[in-house]
Amino acid sequence: MHASHAAVRLRRLSVALSLGTALAVSACGGGGGGGVSSGGGSSSSSSPSSPAAQTITIHYKRLDGDYTGWGLHLWNDDSAHPAISSSVATSWTAPHAFDGVTGGWDTAVIPLSDASAKLDFIIHKGDAKSPMLDLSVTRATFGSDVWVVQDTGTLYASQADADAAFARVGHQSDSLDLSVVTVGSTASALPANWNKRAQFMEIFVRSFKDSDGDGKGDIKGLISRLDYLKSLGVTGLWLMPIYKSQDHDHGYAVADYRAIEPDYGTMADFDDLITQAHARGIGIVLDYVMNHSAAQNPVFLDAVSSATNARRDWYLWNATDPGWTGYGGSASWHVSESGYYYGIFADSMPDWNLRNASVVAYHMDNLRFWLNRGVDGFRFDAATSLIENGANAWYDQPENQTLLAQARSVIEGYSNRYMVCEAWDNTSSYAASCGHSFAFGRQGDIKTSAISGVLTAGMAGYLTASDRASLPLFMSNHDSGAGARPYAELSGHSEGDYRIAAAIELLASDTPFIYYGEEVGMGNNGEGGDAAVRAPMSWTNTAVTAGFTTGTPYRGLATNFATQNAAAEAGVTGSLHSWYTALNALRGNNPVLQSGTLTLLSHAGDASLVFLRRDSGHTAVILINLSQASASLSADTGLASTTFTGLFPTAGGSFTSNASGRVSVTVPAQGVVVMSTP
Repeated sequence: MHASHAAVRLRRLSVALSLGTALAVSACGGGGGGGVSSGGGSSSSSSPSSPAAQTITIHYKRLDGDYTGWGLHLWNDDSAHPAISSSVATSWTAPHAFDGVTGGWDTAVIPLSDASAKLDFIIHKGDAKSPMLDLSVTRATFGSDVWVVQDTGTLYASQADADAAFARVGHQSDSLDLSVVTVGSTASALPANWNKRAQFMEIFVRSFKDSDGDGKGDIKGLISRLDYLKSLGVTGLWLMPIYKSQDHDHGYAVADYRAIEPDYGTMADFDDLITQAHARGIGIVLDYVMNHSAAQNPVFLDAVSSATNARRDWYLWNATDPGWTGYGGSASWHVSESGYYYGIFADSMPDWNLRNASVVAYHMDNLRFWLNRGVDGFRFDAATSLIENGANAWYDQPENQTLLAQARSVIEGYSNRYMVCEAWDNTSSYAASCGHSFAFGRQGDIKTSAISGVLTAGMAGYLTASDRASLPLFMSNHDSGAGARPYAELSGHSEGDYRIAAAIELLASDTPFIYYGEEVGMGNNGEGGDAAVRAPMSWTNTAVTAGFTTGTPYRGLATNFATQNAAAEAGVTGSLHSWYTALNALRGNNPVLQSGTLTLLSHAGDASLVFLRRDSGHTAVILINLSQASASLSADTGLASTTFTGLFPTAGGSFTSNASGRVSVTVPAQGVVVMSTP
């Protein structure tokens, strides 16, 4: 989820809440002027007959009844269609004052220049916002009155609904399942040792396949493409967060850890996914976000409601701003009406207090909740950011690994499960705690080795590391900080570079990860930041939709969808898709290539990558020609006068080592040859 540790890791949210009785709201995390989305809802007031020269009344209620200093920031996000005149719009430092308290509600009547336009507003006291969201409302569709309850993001169209919501302030988490979860069935539906040799694909469900035409991917859409994934040779899926979220996009702002994001479907859909995936020998690994929740998570809504709330200590609080800075120098402590809270990534994502045993127990129960449903493992987000020890000691603290080892113990209490952590630094140490940790940094070495035609020192070091098997390789993921999609970096040189990079990724890792669309050469979509690498999947060359949806895609397509798509490549000899399929089949049919001990025979600076894989029954030789010219490559197998059978690029044929155990073969430019003892 994160960019490199040297870059700003603030998550750019495009956040829209599906809210209560009334309105869709967008949380932009800024002090105003952020992008917001309008919505509609029922109202006891009739819709105005004319859009112009109307008013809207905003009612606001707090638990403490103290409205001193509270006001409204009003602005027009859409300057071409303004709801208020420039004289009514405010600056952050000079808010519009409420008119006074009526019936316990602080009330303000706002004159509109156009009631059909969206009014953007924030309720704040200095830099403290309540709720911590940018809000919007359109009078013509919503009605003449809007009620806002302390901290909750819902806009209510009737006082009765608002009064009912106010009665729940400080007790929002009563609506969540926070119960203790005991261990259920620990059996696995997958083949033994699946977790030591899987071929993974990371999937962003929102961008994979839409089943209902709303322009957003969903679980049923994913189920409809399981046969495609099986035929590709994928045996494991890492799903970006599928829980109910505040952001309604990437999912890392979790609003309920035991519920499915409504955009994605239902829990029944998810259970069906587990059943259908397992029937095809495909494991499901969920992204788990233990560092932080959404600001609209009911537990945080309780915690922020009062300094004496029972859930207060589930998050990190301070009476004043300690002045810490986090990634890229961004502020880590954020003001609320009841104190400063810690959120390393954004004010919309407060950090859990993971020194609180009740909080840790809750997360362990959440893991068991999903494991009991048949989930096959977890990828842990932001593993280096879990525990803080001070202003300059909030990253990569030793306690992180103790906590992750506890989670690993829970997961390994179930058979055949998989755990991998996101640690951009100190990866070997986190691999020891987590079982696996992504080989961050090596994605660049893979691509550089392929482009330059020379094995990098970083890749050579990785291949000789004693813990290589616990450091899975990848070329890109959902974070732009990890690099652009491979097509953007490799195709400018040649497709041969892409094929060689894929061969290194898949053959030099025990549990390699590809990113959805990588297998067809899907590119970036021309947008900035993380959105650039999260485009809807390119299924066809169909204009506007690329076969992703029958509606309008929620995000821009990859710029190369017309040529690089599944329909144009799947089953086509010589295509990139066929290359990935063949490499996956090669691994899948030869266990020695999945988990055999690896011995590197090449050196940094060589124009080839040659290594052995050995298990108790076989020795395999992998020869990858990095250069642009045909080359004779050899490997010292240690097996004198031994016959090796060719496995790739075609099966069959034989190669015999000489009396000293050396086997030689001519490998085409940017080609791959794999052979093994029978």
